[in-house]
This record gives sequence, C-alpha cells and structure tokens, in this order.
Amino acid sequence: MNIPIVTLDKIYITTNEEYIYFLDCTRINGTNDIISRKSESVDSQIIRLSKKLRNKKILLADDVVFSGNVLKNIINKFNKLKIQVVGIITSICTEEAYYYFNSTLKYGMKSNYIMIADVIDQICERDFYFGIAGSGIMISTKNGLYKAPYFKPYGNPYERASIPIEYEKYFSKGCLERSIYLWEEIDRLKKEKSKILELPEKIINTIENKEIVKTLKKEIKKL
Repeated sequence: MNIPIVTLDKIYITTNEEYIYFLDCTRINGTNDIISRKSESVDSQIIRLSKKLRNKKILLADDVVFSGNVLKNIINKFNKLKIQVVGIITSICTEEAYYYFNSTLKYGMKSNYIMIADVIDQICERDFYFGIAGSGIMISTKNGLYKAPYFKPYGNPYERASIPIEYEKYFSKGCLERSIYLWEEIDRLKKEKSKILELPEKIINTIENKEIVKTLKKEIKKL
C-alpha cells in the first residue's frame, strides 16, 4: 500500500500532488507557533490536504528534525481531522526526536543521520547568506512577517546557531562579506544592480528600494 507523504520541505523533496504533497509552514522565532509563508494558512492547507489524502494515513517528511515540536504540532492538527500520521522521514535528526517518534508512531522515524545526544546545534549554510530563498528564521512584527538570516544586524547568531557571544561580530562580518561577494557576482551576471524588493522574501530592517550590495556594505561598516 502506498502511503501519501506530506513534506515540509520543497528544496530537497520534489512534490507531485499525487503521493507527495507540500505543506508550507515555518516556526515563528521564539515560539512554537507555526505559520505559512504564503496567504493560505497552515490550518487551511491541512484541511485541504486532508480531503485529498487516501486511506487516512500519511507520512511526514522534513529535511532536519531537532526538537520535533513543529512536527508534533502538525501531527495534532492532522489528528483532529482524523488523519493518522504513521511515520516520519528525515535526512537528519537528534537522538531525542528519533527515540520519541519511534516510540509514538506506527512506523517510527527513518533518518539518514542521527545526531548524538550532546550535539551543540545543527546549521544549514543557506541561513548564513543574505536573501537566499528558504533561509533564516521567520520574525513576526506589527508590520507583517519578515525573514532574518542568522547574523547581525538581522538575526542573532548566538541564539540561532550557538555562535559564542564573543565571536558574534566577527562571525557576522564574515557572513556579510560572503553575501556581498555572492550578490556582486549575481549583479555582474545579470548586468544590473539587484534591489531589496527583488528578494523572494522580505528581510527585516531593510529598505525595499535600496541596492542589496550597498545595503550590505553599509551594514558591515557598522560592525
């Protein structure tokens, strides 16, 4: 029997809307609340997906599982609609998440790599570049939702990536330098200056009509 897969990741997993479906959601910084990056809410997506799913049993898929809180939240939402999550597929997970889901789900969790119990953190390189799609953490403000890469002045490298506080400025400067190099090369290839408003997601503390490279160079001088 083919069990449908609902994936939280669209970068590493290709959806086909037949057996593999996409659930757009992300966690808000500092909370366990999950929201959608697009106009359709998480709850609305889950209701829509539940109507499509066969056999009322599904697998969840994600690239990395650390605490597992987001998945637990989603499992509860599907349970309320009588959809049973029977297993989880992931590339990387912690020992804690691995043992928890293997003790609570029918088919448990399948992972390519299990991080040891005392691992400090798990990081993804894309979170340390400015303006990359799917990177950073979601920030909720009175003006709406914004993304924050894991370096200053946008995000907090200590909270998000366990970078020692005494190295935050040095680390953030390196991230800014790499981002400048990346966007200078993009500008060279496209033969025009890229602006903040062209980014796939809004970055916190930026001005839409400003050039990306100039913005980054201005911020690096402040560190």
